[in-house]
Amino acid sequence: MTVENTLTAHQLLSCVELGKALTSELRSERLFSTILRKVSELLPAENWSLLLVDESGSELRFELSVGLDPEVLKDIRLALGEGIAGRAALEQKPLYFEDVRDCDFFFDEVDRVSGCVTRSVVCVPLVFVGRTLGVIEVVNPGASADHALPLLSIIADYAAIAVENMRRYREIQHLAIHDDLTGLYNTRYLYGALEASIAEAESAGAPFSLVFMDMDNFKGVVDTYGHLKGSQTLQEVAATIRDCLPEKAFGVAYGGDEFVVVLEGFGKEAARRKAEEIRTGLRKTLYLTGHGHSVSLSASFGTATYPDDARDLEGLLALADHAMFEVKGAGRNAVKQG
Repeated sequence: MTVENTLTAHQLLSCVELGKALTSELRSERLFSTILRKVSELLPAENWSLLLVDESGSELRFELSVGLDPEVLKDIRLALGEGIAGRAALEQKPLYFEDVRDCDFFFDEVDRVSGCVTRSVVCVPLVFVGRTLGVIEVVNPGASADHALPLLSIIADYAAIAVENMRRYREIQHLAIHDDLTGLYNTRYLYGALEASIAEAESAGAPFSLVFMDMDNFKGVVDTYGHLKGSQTLQEVAATIRDCLPEKAFGVAYGGDEFVVVLEGFGKEAARRKAEEIRTGLRKTLYLTGHGHSVSLSASFGTATYPDDARDLEGLLALADHAMFEVKGAGRNAVKQG
């Protein structure tokens, strides 16, 4: 018997309406809550969870749960094939155990840390173009889940499309504001973020600083090792910058071998110290070691602080840039305040 033949006209219409709602929603918090709300309406139970496959494609993590403390679940991971949810994800088919004591691969970690006592479980995988994206898990349903599996499977199919749409939307958003090579933000993001930083600084009365950074003699690296290894070196330099940045600060690939660092809440002296930290980190690091080389690098830095040095975006950028070029002219590998 096909799934459609087990459903009423009303249920099929509900599925169509749900499909429209899910596949048009790109905000994760609303999408996930809509999925679980529909599942709870279909199949009353003690708790429901949505597990998603992580970026590595090898583990499930709890994305959202109703009836369980999310803090308890945040560090729990299931390998594909582990537990009932993991097995449903691996085999890409719904699994229903009316009594989990009959399941020799039941995963009891959630019960152990949450105090929940699982008696029965329904797990339906979210599969898109042959790839498992996640699993909807229903624990201790109020009645036999056999009758609900066809409808639950249709919901899972719509949910899989919606999750994939959301993932692609996030990827497009990420690519729009990040540099492909280094993974740092790009200039498109920089200018919008700086406008927001100025507005926030004006209302809060807190400073923020810019650091312009230009690699010294980087052409020599490209001439010696080639363009591909030059690109690899810039990726490694970006990692050095990230390692030095506190929360809310961010780095920008400004073009070629130039970078900008935005330091929220940093005054002039704090910005100078942070620029010195990055400069020192560069000097202490050997690059391209994974390619059989030991490349030493340095950079020239210029800083400017809002509102001490300038009260508009153009002035702030110009001061930091000018200070950096003064360092270049004076011998490189130093920090100068604008």
